[in-house]
Amino acid sequence: MANDPTTTATLTQALKTYYDRKLLELAEPVMVADKLADHSRDIPQKEGKIVNFTRYVPLDKVTAVTAENANSNYVELKAFEFEKTVAKYANAIRLTEEIQLFSYCEPLDNAVQLLGVNMGESINYQYRKAMALGFYPMRVDNLGTYAKTGIVEATPTVTTVKASELDESSNDFWNDGVIIFTSGRNAGYAGLVTDFDHGTDTITFAPALEDACAVNDTFRIVVSTGLAASNVVTCSAVERAVSILENNKAPRYDGLYYAGIIAPFVKYDFMQDSAWVNAQHYASPEAIKNGEIGEWNGVRWYKDTEGWRETITAANATSGTQGFGFYSATGTINHTPIFGKHAYAGTRISGVKDKLIIKIPGPQDTSNFINAWSMVSWRAYFVAVVLNGLFGVNIVSGASTVA
Repeated sequence: MANDPTTTATLTQALKTYYDRKLLELAEPVMVADKLADHSRDIPQKEGKIVNFTRYVPLDKVTAVTAENANSNYVELKAFEFEKTVAKYANAIRLTEEIQLFSYCEPLDNAVQLLGVNMGESINYQYRKAMALGFYPMRVDNLGTYAKTGIVEATPTVTTVKASELDESSNDFWNDGVIIFTSGRNAGYAGLVTDFDHGTDTITFAPALEDACAVNDTFRIVVSTGLAASNVVTCSAVERAVSILENNKAPRYDGLYYAGIIAPFVKYDFMQDSAWVNAQHYASPEAIKNGEIGEWNGVRWYKDTEGWRETITAANATSGTQGFGFYSATGTINHTPIFGKHAYAGTRISGVKDKLIIKIPGPQDTSNFINAWSMVSWRAYFVAVVLNGLFGVNIVSGASTVA
């Protein structure tokens, strides 16, 4: 470039555009989940930062004949309301005058590169956490000890349910697992289990429901306890996840396919499966650019270098330290989400784009009166929210250590 943007008092519009594009180009490869999220639910400006969502309650099947010359029965339209708050995420790098004067490389260019990747990873993290806590949990080994279906019994509240099927012999057995309701007005809601009382078979979860479940509503509860590195994702596990989505009537993208996001070591195990090896795959420059690695069993797969990993849930753990929703870079539990359209959303403020901000000292800058530094930052207003947990399956597995 003709001028060094780190030592000039202002940036030209051309340079601003160049760096904006560079930030987004570097963020895009790790913002896999953002590409597939619903983006039609942004909040209008000047109308607060809370967004309300409505999840409609499915209607019961009609089994009775409607007589001739008679109207059908009718029911009230019922819905489950919930809300999320858009939050601000940001990070910055300070470039000292000495770095700008003495560095052999281009410091502003390098700062934008680092921030672009950082923004992509940070936004992707929020999506992956929402999926880990909000999608239907499926252990790859399907071990019944740690994954059960229950029926809600008497006196449910907005934060508790009781079920006699949970016949474990100790308190806290289900702590830090996920509970998802599969029928009733709360179908599609998932929450983190914060306590289990063996004496009363009571599960406590968060966040709270808007309205308590009804007696005889059903749910699924899962912890990651007992999963080993050898419990890897296979084609059979993917087939099971797809059948769950189909059973839950999850809509497909373009009416044709589900989407899956897969991390490197999980992908390695999955691609060793003979069913994958023997299948026909597509590969085109366009697909590679978009991060797709292939299609199998009606699932289009997208690679994600920033997958969600957790520490295995210890039996009878104290809540809040491990398991679902507690990311660990060295964790051995991997999450592989497969989902349909409208499973989750990425909500922003309408017209307010994720932004790169470059602040270079100007003549009236009294806070930096000897021009000791410049600042480069990114900022995004955003919230990741699961719209219907039954439209996504979160495969919980181990993975081989390839390194």
